[in-house]
Amino acid sequence: MREMNLYINGMATINFSGTAQERLLQPEPDYKLYIPDAGVRRRMSRIIRMGISSALMALESSGDSRTDAIVTGTGWGCLADTEKFLISILDNNERMLNPASFIQSTSNTIGAQIALMLSDNHYNNTFVHGGSSFEAAIIDASMLAMEGRERILAGGFDELTLTKENLLNRMGIWRKHIRGEGSTFFVLSPSKGARSMGKIVALDLMGKDVSDNEIIKRGKELLESRGLSFSSLRAVLCGRDSLCGYFQDMKIDTEYYKLSCGEYPTSAAYGLWRGVDLLSNSDSGDYVLIINSYLGEASSLMLIEK
Repeated sequence: MREMNLYINGMATINFSGTAQERLLQPEPDYKLYIPDAGVRRRMSRIIRMGISSALMALESSGDSRTDAIVTGTGWGCLADTEKFLISILDNNERMLNPASFIQSTSNTIGAQIALMLSDNHYNNTFVHGGSSFEAAIIDASMLAMEGRERILAGGFDELTLTKENLLNRMGIWRKHIRGEGSTFFVLSPSKGARSMGKIVALDLMGKDVSDNEIIKRGKELLESRGLSFSSLRAVLCGRDSLCGYFQDMKIDTEYYKLSCGEYPTSAAYGLWRGVDLLSNSDSGDYVLIINSYLGEASSLMLIEK
């Protein structure tokens, strides 16, 4: 478990869930407000437009476009451009390849593009740790804050292409989980600001195949370390459906947040956004516990305070 002191001074999310057809029908932000150059916008894949726009929206909500560091997390990376590059290798017999798709296929593309748009030369890092990628970015952000960085832009993003969707369907993933993709960014600081919406106070990251009982046990320990209990919480946001019933039986407000964002490696970022949104619009309770679990690959607990 890691104790933290990260104030959230701005945030934004762009998320889509459901089948490919359902996702295409869901409203999207006006990307030209954040990426005004039509030529640049056309060359960007969907996830790059989503990532850059959500990052700039988070900075806009904080009232300041300055950053001291950019930290991103992604489990799948920029899949559409990766697929384009691999297909071009086959179609052109590995000769005369257009480098654009390769350049934009790397997982750090979005962090780099944000830095280019902001003319930012500060620390810039991307974590590709599967289902714990966003949590790794938050841990890095907390260490940067301890070093004195005042404005850290941190986020998580993943896109679900038709190829990836079909592969996961063949594995039986969509029988138990809702399809999802999205990008969520936060402006984090070690000090409270005029626009602070909440604070990340603790994060507990767990490994593979953690049982429900172990997650509940670790949750109790995390809360007790701060003199709290489950009854102290405003709400529990579950990223694992099987846990929701336990907290509902305890008469605690419980929400399975992946009904809104779907399942993808960095959906914990949406869970954090939803938790801060709940706290900022609530008059009762000062704490929300966010529980995330991605396909048994990684699980985490995040405690936030109003």
